[in-house]
Formats: sequence, structure tokens, C-alpha cells
Amino acid sequence: MKIDTFKYIWKQGIAKSAQDVFDGISPALREKYSVHIDVSDAMCINLFHEYENVRHSVREKYFDTGKNGENKIDGHKICACITGALLNVRMITYSMSGEELPVKVVYANYEVAFLAAIYVMYLFLLSDFEHEGNMECYNELKSRATFAFPKTNSGHDPYVQGRIKTLALNDLCGNDFDVLTYADMLFWIERYNKELIYRKFQIEHD
Repeated sequence: MKIDTFKYIWKQGIAKSAQDVFDGISPALREKYSVHIDVSDAMCINLFHEYENVRHSVREKYFDTGKNGENKIDGHKICACITGALLNVRMITYSMSGEELPVKVVYANYEVAFLAAIYVMYLFLLSDFEHEGNMECYNELKSRATFAFPKTNSGHDPYVQGRIKTLALNDLCGNDFDVLTYADMLFWIERYNKELIYRKFQIEHD
């Protein structure tokens, strides 16, 4: 991925997601814990370099890609690499006070890591529908503005909350981020949304 492409993804997906998370933290909490957001051009460049580090690591470990390395890593893995990069480059900072921090503050960067990749994948699917000339599906997905998620069983965390919590707990416990497993999860989220749209228009597909 070239830097210009990443800057587009940054502007349309990553920075917007981070701003949404930051806006979801109350002004009182922001003031008390000195919560700040960095959506500067410098942060964009920093995140791009970290994304490249994660992507190269995945490519070297799992794929013999030769000179066409970028083409061998699909959109789900690209989005998973973005999540991995966001676990290492924190866009939201806060002060570590002596008292217990609120979950909303502690989980902020994990929420960004999840939502940013989801929104980038949403943009990828919009682009796919447009390039296929499937404007019925394109317009439907665009009207939804984001992806839908499966309902969970009673007593369990909602889907998004559960995924964010899993990212947080694995990171805080020192477990390595598994790009391939995460990419597989992203594939099924995309598939779920495709199924909803195809079913609405009774479109047959593989």
C-alpha cells in the first residue's frame, strides 16, 4: 500500500473512528484523566510505518510473495494489520492516576483498533460493489453507513463490546496479536453483511 492510499484510508476511516471514540468519552473523564487524541499528519505517518512493519512481518512469516507481496495480502489481512498497528501506536493518551481507571478510558485505544479496521473493511466492500457494477448492493450498504453485527446470546457481551474486550485482555496479558486469526474474523463479519444484503435483494451467490 502506498502512502497516498493509506492517507485516504486514514482520513475516511481511521481518524474518523478515533474521533468517534474520543467523543464518546465524557468531558468530565477527559479532564480528570487528561485524555487527548492525536489525529495529526505526523500520527498518520507514524501509523503507516507501523502498519508496514506488521504487514512485512506477516508476509515474511506466512507468505512467499516474491515481488508482488502487496497483491498476496487480501483486504481482510490488510485490515487486521491496521488493527495490529493500532495496538502498538496509541492515538488516544491519558494520565495514569493512582486510582482505578474507568473502562471507557482504558479500552479507548482497543475500541479504535477494532472500529477503524471495521470501517476500512466497509470502505473496501463499498469499492468492490462499485467496481462490480452492483449498484443495488452498493447503495444499500452505503445507506447502512457501517457494518451490522450478529446478535449474541443472552447474558453475553454484545458482539462489538466482546471483540473490543478480547483485544484489550489479550494485549494487557501480553499475548501476541494473531493477524491471521483476526483476518478470519473480519472475513466472517464481511460475509455476514454480504448475506444480509444479498438476502434482501434475493441475489444468488457462492
